[in-house]
Amino acid sequence: MWKVIRFLQRMWQIPYVKHPVLGVLLLVVLIVGSFLFLNLFTRHGAEYPVPNLVGESLADAEGLVKNLRLRLEVSDSTYIITKRPGEILDQQPRAGEMVKKGRRIILSINALSPQLVVVPNLVGETIRQALIVLEQAGLTVGRLSFTPDIAINNVLAQNFKGVAIAPGDSIPKGSSLDLVLGNGFSGAVTAMPEIQGFTLAEARNALAAVSMNVGRVTFDETVKDLSDSLTAKVYSTSPRYTGHDNLPLGARADLWLTLNASRIAASAITSPDEPKPVEEARDTSPEEENEDLEFDQ
Repeated sequence: MWKVIRFLQRMWQIPYVKHPVLGVLLLVVLIVGSFLFLNLFTRHGAEYPVPNLVGESLADAEGLVKNLRLRLEVSDSTYIITKRPGEILDQQPRAGEMVKKGRRIILSINALSPQLVVVPNLVGETIRQALIVLEQAGLTVGRLSFTPDIAINNVLAQNFKGVAIAPGDSIPKGSSLDLVLGNGFSGAVTAMPEIQGFTLAEARNALAAVSMNVGRVTFDETVKDLSDSLTAKVYSTSPRYTGHDNLPLGARADLWLTLNASRIAASAITSPDEPKPVEEARDTSPEEENEDLEFDQ
C-alpha cells in the first residue's frame, strides 16, 4: 500500500501528469456545480398540481397561484347573467393537471360589465318567428306559459325576471325572455321532438318551437365544467320521442347530456330514470322557472 502511495506522489510531482489531472478534476467540479445550480434555482423536473380557479375572482385566483409562481392571463370574457362580474368561468390547464413553476394559466372570465341589447317586440309573433327574432337580438327563450286565447302559439306577452318588459328596453346580452302564448280553446297538444345529439341551447330552442319547456337537466360524469356543458349533447330524454301528438302545450322535458360520443351515437337510448308522467302546463315563480341542472359524480 505504501509503495502505491509513494508511486502516486512521485507521479504527482511530474508537471505533464499533474496539470492534465488538475484540469480534468476542475472540469468535473464545474459540471457537477452547474447541475446543482440549475436544480437549485429552476427545480428542474418539479411539477405541481394546478389549483381550481373556476368560480374564483381574479384577485382570489392571484393569491392561490402566488406560491407556485404561476402566471394568469385572461384571454376571453363573456357575460352570464347568473355569474358574478369578473368570476372565472374556465381555465387551461384544468385543475389538477401537473405543471412547472412559471406556467401560464389561460382564463375565461365573466365580463365585468355586460353588453346591453335592445328588447325586440315579440307580441303577435308565432313562437317559431319569436325564436328567430330572439336569436338575432342576442337573447334566448326562457319559460313558456300558456293562457286561453284563440291565437294559439302566438306571443301574447313577454317578461324578464318575472316582470313585463317593453320593446326598446335594454337588458344584458344572452338574457332569457319568458313568453306567454295562447293555447286555443280545445286542449291543443304537441309532440316531443327528436333532439338526440343536440346541445342544451339547441334542445331548448327545439322544444320551444313545439311549445315545450326544458325540465331537469342532468350532465353525466364526462361533463366537468361550464365549457363542457356548452358542448355536451343530449343522449336521452323523458318523455321519449314517439312522433305522436300526445303532450299538453307547455309540457316539460327532462334531458340527459354527455360528451361521450359512443353514448350519443347509440341507436337505442335508455333514460337513466323511468319516464315520468308529464304535468299540465302551469305558471311558476321566477325561481321555479329556471331549469334544474345536475351533474353526476
